[in-house]
Amino acid sequence: MPLPIFLLLCLLGFFAIMSSTASKSPTLPLYAEYLDLNPFEIGLVAAASTITGIFVNFSAGILSDIYGRKKLLVVSGFVFMTAPFLYPFVSNAWGLAAVRVYHGIATATFVPVTTALIADLYPSKKGSMMGLFSTARTLGRLIAPTLAGIIIYTYSFHLTYITCGVLGTIAFMLVAFLPSSYKPPKAKILEEGGLVDKPFTGYVFGVLLTLGLIEASTYFAMQSIETFLPLYNVKFAENPWLIGLIFTLQLSIIALLKPVMGTISDKVGRIPIIVLGALTSTIGMILLSLFPSILAIIFSIMVFATGVSMSTAATAPLATELLGEKAHGTAIGTLETIKDIGQASGPIVVGLIASKTTYNYAFLIVAFIELVALTIAIVTFKSFRKMKYNA
Repeated sequence: MPLPIFLLLCLLGFFAIMSSTASKSPTLPLYAEYLDLNPFEIGLVAAASTITGIFVNFSAGILSDIYGRKKLLVVSGFVFMTAPFLYPFVSNAWGLAAVRVYHGIATATFVPVTTALIADLYPSKKGSMMGLFSTARTLGRLIAPTLAGIIIYTYSFHLTYITCGVLGTIAFMLVAFLPSSYKPPKAKILEEGGLVDKPFTGYVFGVLLTLGLIEASTYFAMQSIETFLPLYNVKFAENPWLIGLIFTLQLSIIALLKPVMGTISDKVGRIPIIVLGALTSTIGMILLSLFPSILAIIFSIMVFATGVSMSTAATAPLATELLGEKAHGTAIGTLETIKDIGQASGPIVVGLIASKTTYNYAFLIVAFIELVALTIAIVTFKSFRKMKYNA
């Protein structure tokens, strides 16, 4: 397929995710505080869009399998464009949560549908192309907090959300340039015995759920780090720029390595990269829990991010291969739904553990959860290969 289509998708991902991220980081908690919301209400608002994703990801994926990718991306782009302009009109927790639920539809639709579209377009090198697309989105995510922070500090929340709306509008306009013809043929998605005509269909879904478990445990850990690492070392309170630098380092490693890991998974297979990546991120979490000094934290985050880049570069391509070309959207939607459950529950579980013990112990529990997920995955993958299913 022509390269300009992929470049268009990367630009679309860059602007869409920049718009979405700037609306919440660091804007959302600051705006919620400006509206006099209490900590519980702020937590509720922050969780609203992720909870939306749990329900929307799968629905968007399966609908895109039936009606085509572009129609769903038009819906997503419309929400990216309109949602930011609603924030200035809310004045309480429920209003802000409602806007976040609406805004969450955009990303929850966008990610599985665009990922499925890349699987449609590049069947022989989906790992590398998905990795590059993820990097384009991550660049938008890296720029967004600084951009939003500068506008808030210099001007106002309202101008910040207007800027997010402009970025979302650019994303919506880019969707219009996507060709309508690149979509999988309509298929009877829900057939007796499974979604697609594959051998061992029930077992295939077991592997798909296992991939979701790996992603859920990974993002459980990532969201826990993002939420509680600033409180892990007292020096972060004295030097807030340092924690920002560490988070930038983490995202930069993932952005740089994910395309490389995706390309490797195209050549050597998905399963070895997933297992090695999950093991590496688990080691990173163990190191983080045991050694709370600044240098040790930086090294632990580097190890963790390397593992994340490996496992997440291979899970989505393998998911699309499991269900076949007529159900790419269903596969990615299922994966994203399970991932969002882990991402949403991470801060809640870790916060509860940390409130009763310490952050060291809480991070060690996170590492244990990752290790359990990895063990389940290894057992499942071994059984899967014994059945001679070509993953």
